[in-house]
Amino acid sequence: MRPRVDAQVASAVMARAHAVAEAVLAGTPSLRARKEGQRHACEAEFAGHARALAAAVDLRCPAVFREHARLAAKLHDAAGLPHESVGACFRALLDQQGELELAPELRRCLIASLEAGVAASDEPVDVEPIELWDATTAALRGNRAAYLAAVEAWREGRGARVALLGIAEVQRQVGEAWIRHQVTILEEHRASALASIGLALLAPETWGVPGARRRGQAVLAAAPGEFHTVGLQIAANLLELEGYAVEVLGGDTPGVQLAVACVERKPALVGIAVSILDHLPAAREAIEMVRHAAPHSCIVAGGAAARTAGAPALGADVLVPEHFDGRLPTHAEDSSGEQADAVR
Repeated sequence: MRPRVDAQVASAVMARAHAVAEAVLAGTPSLRARKEGQRHACEAEFAGHARALAAAVDLRCPAVFREHARLAAKLHDAAGLPHESVGACFRALLDQQGELELAPELRRCLIASLEAGVAASDEPVDVEPIELWDATTAALRGNRAAYLAAVEAWREGRGARVALLGIAEVQRQVGEAWIRHQVTILEEHRASALASIGLALLAPETWGVPGARRRGQAVLAAAPGEFHTVGLQIAANLLELEGYAVEVLGGDTPGVQLAVACVERKPALVGIAVSILDHLPAAREAIEMVRHAAPHSCIVAGGAAARTAGAPALGADVLVPEHFDGRLPTHAEDSSGEQADAVR
């Protein structure tokens, strides 16, 4: 198994937090004019940059940090903060990268990731409010009756699969609205809670259907550190419709325990969900464990972070597309767009 380097890189980058914060404040008048607490805010934000940068270096995948930079710039704009400070932070770290205690190979990967981040932070930012479905508005308000009525209408009109895809789209809209500061954490949690109830409503037509599953066993889990599981549950229901008998291990599943489950179940399919960029190194480590424990299983990676990194960087066989209907692409059809510079 490849040694984990993300902790080493994060530690080396964080050692420059104070110097980078001072450089950003010195070059960003709009921030410098604010209270002294802005320096501490810059250092706190820098910790998030360091974790994402460490993940990108560990996977040898600059696309990961590029996506982090795009998200950081969008969050800054939506919050009314100067998004140019994101690029200024990356440039300051680039200027100081010679001071970092890193091996030459890791330094090269770090520079490539920072350059990708600088380029992304300079791109125009789209922070226009998104138009929400009525069902999404009901979910955000905690209106259970209206939300479940929408789910039932989808099921009656076009079947359980379309109802599941409706729940998935509501969750996607909620996540996008949160990024754009249209909704609060409270509203997001309300929507997630109602999604679980909606999935229970559909259970008699998904995992509750009796009879053998012709596609065999599937085991799904969220990567270590991941606590977002609604998407995992939706995927499980869609796979049940495709003929899999699905076991969901839930959030924050240690890689070694997922490997143990694979030895026990001998699954045809193993799915690992990872939505947060920081958790990609742990996801890859879990995939490596599963590969050793179940060499004949098809390993599938899903979630926003997994799509950013791509299947090759994670060591997975197949990448779940953003709009997943339960039908997985074959190895040959799988494509993640930009190919990661993966070291395998």
